[in-house]
Amino acid sequence: MKVIRYNEEDFEGFVQDLISTGRIEGKEAGIAKLMLDKGYDALSDKQKYVFDKMINENSVEECKRCAIDIPWCEMLEALENGGYCNYCQHMMEKIEQE
Repeated sequence: MKVIRYNEEDFEGFVQDLISTGRIEGKEAGIAKLMLDKGYDALSDKQKYVFDKMINENSVEECKRCAIDIPWCEMLEALENGGYCNYCQHMMEKIEQE
């Protein structure tokens, strides 16, 4: 995942969702909370490494069908549906129903 995407509007909400849903725990959750409180630039190099790895493991770079960046607000759903944005997931469900 590109670090520049951390500046997007809904990124902090996504990180908060990772914590509240229990997808991350322990050290990762602590670093995520620090990032939410102080910002990404306040993390040490080791903390950034752990944080970046955690984000990469809990995100999808782009939709498998249309290849657009998946918005952070849709990311948890994309993780659960195999890597599709909401629109493509909806269209695939619609096609299956026909």
